[in-house]
Amino acid sequence: MSKRRQHLLATAALVLSIAAVVAGAVWFFAELRPVNGGAEQRVTVTVLAGSGVRQISQQLEAAGLLRSRLAFELAVGLAGFSQQLQAGTFELSRSMSASEIARSIAQGAGVKEVVITVREGWTSRQIGEELEKQGLGRMADFVVAASSHDSRTILPDESFDFLAGRSSQATLEGYLFPDTYRFFPEARAVDVIRKMLANFGKKLTPDLRIVVTQQGRTLFDAVTLASIIEREVVSDIDRRKVADIFWRRLDAGIPLQSDATVNYVTGKNLLQPTLADTEVDSPYNTYKYRGLPPGPIGNPGLASITAVIRPEANTDLYFLTDAAGNVHYAKTFEEHLENKRKYLP
Repeated sequence: MSKRRQHLLATAALVLSIAAVVAGAVWFFAELRPVNGGAEQRVTVTVLAGSGVRQISQQLEAAGLLRSRLAFELAVGLAGFSQQLQAGTFELSRSMSASEIARSIAQGAGVKEVVITVREGWTSRQIGEELEKQGLGRMADFVVAASSHDSRTILPDESFDFLAGRSSQATLEGYLFPDTYRFFPEARAVDVIRKMLANFGKKLTPDLRIVVTQQGRTLFDAVTLASIIEREVVSDIDRRKVADIFWRRLDAGIPLQSDATVNYVTGKNLLQPTLADTEVDSPYNTYKYRGLPPGPIGNPGLASITAVIRPEANTDLYFLTDAAGNVHYAKTFEEHLENKRKYLP
């Protein structure tokens, strides 16, 4: 074959290669274009954890958001997003290009999360009610999950060392840490509980755990008492003083006589329970039974837990909270009765 012929063939091959590249590029950029540039309606797509590029492209195609799955997958790879695509619920649009959609999912842009604030002292039922109100499942499902005596029955792959040493009849009440949380709309009751328990473990520092052990007390008792204090007083100094009073009463075998535990039994929210209320037969009624109740009456915040672990030593033995939230202390029962006459209706 002559050199001229070889040269012509090489030139032709080069031209064809360039043409193929140009055609491929034209196709690629054409397929990246929005499906409908004028569309304003948002399309919600939920990307599950562990989804790969191919699975995500299939979802997007099914939602009518892509001209070409292949073009989207190539765009993801070229942009370096292959390992960055995030799970979550996204609000996308058919007016977005495939590249814009890829960037949104990689950066978490457009993720719709539900923000929920769990108040200190709330019970699992109150938490469940708030979750249902915010569209995060049914209250009943959350209550059932939170009623588990062993977290491994609902979270078999998770281990929470702070749950050890509880009563065999204890539920997860008390350990669902109050805080502000963000959840994807598809979150299940167990997902919410997992995050709350993990938060409890994070907030209960090793230093606090060591102090509990050094005091010869159990964390379960500390959390139970903290749940009572959470509903009795509101300021940090009062929490610490009341914690010391309650510990000393427990050590001396004196009933706690906590109005909060009576209200927990009756479902009321009285500043001063009636005599009939204090006689209700329940192990949670600390007027009728000595010692701590069988378990927490709610989920205490860090301030109440810390107060129980590091109480403020004092010589009082009684206290009451008036309608304005002020706490009045007494060393004797007679002084306590006088405070009742002065400050309670």
